Amino acid sequence: MRGTPDTTRPTRALLVLTLVALAGCEEPPVDVVAPAAPAEAEVAGEGFVRRDVRFACAETACAAWLYLPARPGPAPVVVMAHGFGGTRDVALPFFAERFAREGLAALVFDYRHFGASGGTPRQLVDPWRQLDDWRAALAWARAQPELDGARVALWGTSLGAGHALLVAAEDGALRAVVGQAPQVDSSAEGEATFYGVGWVLRLLGSAWLDLAAGWLGRPPVEIPAIARAGEFGMLVDDAAYAAFESQVPAESRYRNAVAARGILLFDSWNPAESQGRLRAPLLLIASRADRFAPFTAVERYVAATPGASLAEIEGDHFDVYAAPVRERAAELAAGFLARELAPER
Repeated sequence: MRGTPDTTRPTRALLVLTLVALAGCEEPPVDVVAPAAPAEAEVAGEGFVRRDVRFACAETACAAWLYLPARPGPAPVVVMAHGFGGTRDVALPFFAERFAREGLAALVFDYRHFGASGGTPRQLVDPWRQLDDWRAALAWARAQPELDGARVALWGTSLGAGHALLVAAEDGALRAVVGQAPQVDSSAEGEATFYGVGWVLRLLGSAWLDLAAGWLGRPPVEIPAIARAGEFGMLVDDAAYAAFESQVPAESRYRNAVAARGILLFDSWNPAESQGRLRAPLLLIASRADRFAPFTAVERYVAATPGASLAEIEGDHFDVYAAPVRERAAELAAGFLARELAPER
């Protein structure tokens, strides 16, 4: 209500300052783990072929699926990745297949530490390594003979959309960028992302325990990425839990767990730093009802970025991965990408 003091703001400010201070600590050393071997060399779909591929990144490799359209000639390509704790096999194939039917190749990859990609500790969300994973995926895609390295776009969802914006701000050769349910400003708080002082203290305690475990060579201290109401996790929300879990296929490598130390790594990560700096056309697909990625922040980003446009969808943050919202989001993205990646453009 207007005029009512927000008693959570001092606590939130304390949380931010604490995380910034803690983030200066060095991480335990990262061990190398080989990525899983490709489970299937090639799978044929309606209007596309999907290949299981690997590309090098730092000390290990990332696992990816390359969707190739059933059309001759080098294809334009969309590099795609998930949000916080997600894997390539959850919800993203729907969008990649839609793009392939439009004549666009799609490279959908797992971040290091997740899914079939290499890297230990497992389940570590490190935004800086993930940005390097995006760069490595771009370099690999541009080097493939069956892909047109001059017609490349980025597509990211949630946290992945923020990564895509930061990478696009430094890469002037991209032809287009799409952010879906995008997290564009880490300083803008979603209305459903704070669960009290006790939650903050437990989160910080878990992070410190995880750091200690890493230095001692022990397995990571994991916490749920999304938890039900009354439980403990990074996000605690019944609707979010049900919406995302419903999209996980039986054979998925996804685990609803993240290494707790990851919360200490986001102190200076903010996609808002990229606003106004992108040279490629940008489409942000967002909902006013999103409780986790504020719509007002998306509006500000678009207003400050030449060549950016905003398309509205319905539903909360995780509704975009299920019918009917995903169909609308995929349609918007496919039309935009097909237009911007056309040879005559």
